Amino acid sequence: MIEIRKNVQAGETPPQISVMQIDQDLKDGISKSDMAVKYGIKPWEVDEMFKHPFLKGRRPSRKKALSFTFVDDTADYEDPNQVTLEEAINEAKEVTEAAIDTFANTTKQVVEILSPTLETPLETIQAVTNESPDPIDTPEITGIPDGDKLSDTEDEEEVTPVPWGENQDLKPIELEESDSFDM
Repeated sequence: MIEIRKNVQAGETPPQISVMQIDQDLKDGISKSDMAVKYGIKPWEVDEMFKHPFLKGRRPSRKKALSFTFVDDTADYEDPNQVTLEEAINEAKEVTEAAIDTFANTTKQVVEILSPTLETPLETIQAVTNESPDPIDTPEITGIPDGDKLSDTEDEEEVTPVPWGENQDLKPIELEESDSFDM
C-alpha cells in the first residue's frame, strides 16, 4: 500500500536526532520546515543538521497523495500468458528432440539413396509393388551393353564403331558470327 504524507504534529525535542532519522524523514517527504515542527526545533537548527555530508543538498521525496486507497492484490494472481521457466525448458527440449529425430530420419534416407544396391531391377519392382511383374508386359532386354551397342531385340543391325579420324567425310562446322543470342 502507498503511504501518503501526513500533517506533521508538533512534538517534544528529542535528546538525540540521528542522520538516519532525518534520511527517513526525507524519504517520507517531510520538508525542513515540517522537521522543525516535528522535532520542536528552530529552522536554523534544521539548517545546521543539513550541513552534514550525508544530508548536504538532499531534498524531501515528492509523493503525490492519492484520493483513494490503492491495494496490491496481485499476490495470488497468475497470468495465463505467463510461461514458467520449467515450461519453457520442456518446450525447448521437445522441439530439439523433434529436430534431432527429423535429422536422423533424413540422414537415414540420404544414406539409403546414395548407398549401392545389390538388387536387380526385377527385385526392386517386386519390393515396391509386393507383386511379381507380368512377364507379358515386361519388355525383354537382350544384348549386352558394352558401350558400342544396346539392343532390345536380336534382329537389329549391328553397328560397328568407326575410330576417330578414319572417316574422311567429317568436316568441321563453321559458325557464323552473330551479335545477338536467341534463347
